[in-house]
Amino acid sequence: MKLEYPRKWLISFAVISLMIVIFYILFGHHLSLILSDFIVGDQVLPMEHLIWMLVFFAAFVSMRAIYKYVTAYVANSRMASLGDRLLQRVDDTTNKKSESFLNALFIHMEKYRPFESVFIPTIVNTMVKLIVIIIALFFVHMNAAIILLLTAPFVPLYYVLVGLQTRDEAYRQASQFDDMGTLFLNLVRGKDTVRNTGSDGTVSAKLDENNEDFVSQTMKILKFAFQSSLMLEFITILGIGLVALELGLQIIFFENITFYAAFFTLLLAPEFYNALKVLGVEFHNGQLARGHKDKINEWLKQPGQAPEYRTPTNDGAAVALRDVEIGFPDNTLIRDVNIGFEPNTINAITGPSGGGKTTLLRSIVGLMPPLAGEVRVASYDIGYISDDIYFNDSTLYEYLSDGAASEEAVIGILEDLKLAGSVSKLKEGIHTPIINNNVPFSGGEIVRLKIARVLLKRPHIIVMDEPTEFLDAETESLILKYLEGFKAFSTIIAVVHRRRLLGISDTHHHLENGQIRRGDI
Repeated sequence: MKLEYPRKWLISFAVISLMIVIFYILFGHHLSLILSDFIVGDQVLPMEHLIWMLVFFAAFVSMRAIYKYVTAYVANSRMASLGDRLLQRVDDTTNKKSESFLNALFIHMEKYRPFESVFIPTIVNTMVKLIVIIIALFFVHMNAAIILLLTAPFVPLYYVLVGLQTRDEAYRQASQFDDMGTLFLNLVRGKDTVRNTGSDGTVSAKLDENNEDFVSQTMKILKFAFQSSLMLEFITILGIGLVALELGLQIIFFENITFYAAFFTLLLAPEFYNALKVLGVEFHNGQLARGHKDKINEWLKQPGQAPEYRTPTNDGAAVALRDVEIGFPDNTLIRDVNIGFEPNTINAITGPSGGGKTTLLRSIVGLMPPLAGEVRVASYDIGYISDDIYFNDSTLYEYLSDGAASEEAVIGILEDLKLAGSVSKLKEGIHTPIINNNVPFSGGEIVRLKIARVLLKRPHIIVMDEPTEFLDAETESLILKYLEGFKAFSTIIAVVHRRRLLGISDTHHHLENGQIRRGDI
């Protein structure tokens, strides 16, 4: 298994691990000498060996503490970097998969953390420990070293086979968790629909089915964990037993091994097998974590936030498009766009559905880079009224004011747009909470809310996608009158289907068949 980890940190971990193992072996060496002299040699407790034993034990404990600190520091730094990379994938489309993204940011990130903080340090430390112990035993007692070499491969062979299955099952479990989150959030959002259509039984059955699938997947992973633990314990006990049996035969029958060599071997052999066992357990946990990392990687493969591609205008226009191509890599929607929108004007854009009008607006507001050409703007202070309906969890006042307008100003714009009556009917008025995108208004009232939010800010450029959609004739006339007044301090660019806005427009551009041209007013 290839570790995707910076080489400098792997080398640093290996060096510290080497020092830890060396100090442990030196500690064991002096402990074995002390016991050999004291028990077999019937000598007075040798102070020199005792002092060195305490020194090496203190060094061993200190280096373990340093290793733990360094690995934790590196893991936290790498997790912070991974979180930053994940956050860079947030854009205007993330809200459509908000539950999946939040799972990646909080659940899958936390499930992956042990891979960085435990698995990698354990892998490095264990591999160094195994190699050094084998080398040391070849000098102390070769037979024991050979037994370790013969029995050790069974452990990694088994946990690799089981661990690879664990990773696949962990990925499936993480996917099911995301699906459950999506289902539950959709049910919360549509609880009124469920209640009104009498679909309680169907919804309950669907939830039970998802829950049973998740439990079944979890039990599969636990089955692999139990199998792995059982086999690791069996191989460990067998290996230590073989070493102890060989030492017993050497001591009792052949009498060709010293107490020092026997005790030192019994000190190192369990440490060797314990390291293998820990490695097996952490390999299982590491594969679980990597299953969650695969879910994170799905988001990391998404295109990140586009860098600012718009440049300041240099010809006096509020917005200018020069030799612009707009669309997607496999589908160019608009070609050879060369238009400019003058300051303090109302500009209408018409065309058939699916022609690229909304995509053109998104390029102007900075949400979608063009395939070619330049987008120039006189100001980055742009208000955007899209045809998507999305409200953050706040209150009507917080949504409309965005922290910059007083209650009086908010109430004033609501009165001007004939929304004050609808708002006053709400129990908490303009402080009514907006939860789960649930706004207690009709489609036309929601359009006016979005317009009110932008008009309160008075941006230099206002970009609008179907601003009079869902409005009756009286309300449409009111909005058009308001827009005429805003022309004094803003440039307005609007995609329209209804012809009445053309009556107050200064320019009209028609988009069709991938080309945009001046139209009649």
